[in-house]
Amino acid sequence: MKNNIVILLYLLFAWLSMGSSCKDKEPVSLAPKNYFTCKINGVEYKPSGYNGTPNYDLNVEPNYQNGTISITTYRYENNTLMYGLGFGSDSLKSNGIFYLTTTGRHRMSFWNFNTSCQYFSNYTDITIVSGYFTFDTYDLENFIFSGQFEAVMAKTDGCDTLHITEGKFYYHL
Repeated sequence: MKNNIVILLYLLFAWLSMGSSCKDKEPVSLAPKNYFTCKINGVEYKPSGYNGTPNYDLNVEPNYQNGTISITTYRYENNTLMYGLGFGSDSLKSNGIFYLTTTGRHRMSFWNFNTSCQYFSNYTDITIVSGYFTFDTYDLENFIFSGQFEAVMAKTDGCDTLHITEGKFYYHL
């Protein structure tokens, strides 16, 4: 009798697992989780903390100023706001690569609240050695955006040169 129960359970398990592998079912694929990461002067940066607003947010207005988009982040450490990083443009409606210049529409900013150093790509005290951001995915219909970013900015006021490397983001509302 024990053997019959074991065989019955085995057959039931085999039948159930065969039913879950039917070819007419579409595979379940989970959407990637939102992320924003980079290295700032060699140290990993990820948004963290909460001050009443999201620590990673993307805002897009495709019909204003020939298409505006902005990504903003901040990071708390030990309950203290330490950093803020963002980039965007007022003339962007599709995927592509967008280079930073001090007079251009594509901008990037970084705040180090610990040292009071502020890097705004359009300020006169900044020298942009290099910098860009990309939108590899720009999908308004599904509100999915992804891309990469990097920048090297120097200041004339004694702050260290800022190196933002290995920047990647994905955002899906």
